[in-house]
Amino acid sequence: MEITSWCIENKLKVQFNQGLDIRLLDMEIAKRLLEVRTRGMVNFAWDRIEDEAVIKEKIQLLRDIGFSNNKLRAKVQFYVYVDSDEEYESGLYRCNELKKLSCNAFVMYNTENENTRRIKALQRWSIRKGIFWQFEVCDYKRAIDTRNSKHRTTA
Repeated sequence: MEITSWCIENKLKVQFNQGLDIRLLDMEIAKRLLEVRTRGMVNFAWDRIEDEAVIKEKIQLLRDIGFSNNKLRAKVQFYVYVDSDEEYESGLYRCNELKKLSCNAFVMYNTENENTRRIKALQRWSIRKGIFWQFEVCDYKRAIDTRNSKHRTTA
C-alpha cells in the first residue's frame, strides 16, 4: 500500500504486466486499484473453471467500490489459460462469462501443445478487443473461414 500511495500522491501511472491474483482482492485493494492511475489494463488470471464463483465474487467487489461497466471494459482484463484443445470449451466459456461481466479476456495457451485452428481463432478473437466486443467467436471464426476460402480459390 505504501508504494501505491506514493504513486497516487505523485500522480504516476502504474502498469500491471503480470496477472494479479484476484483471489487476494479485498475491499482495500479494490479501492486502491480504483484510485491508482494505470497504463493499460489491470490484469488478473482465470486459469481454472473451478474458480468461477470467486472470480464473479471479486468482479462484483470491483463493481461495488466503483468500477462501472465502462471502467471494467476499459481497464480490467483476465488472462484465460487454455492448456490444450481439450480445454477449448472451458476457455470459450470463461471468455464469454468475462464478456458478460464487462471484462476483457486474453487467451493464453500452452506452446508445448498443438496450437489448433480453433485455439488460434479463440486467441485472436480475444486479443483483438474491437472484435471481441463486437462479435461472438463463432461469427469471427466463420468470417475467417470465409476469407480463407476466398483466398484459396483466387490463388
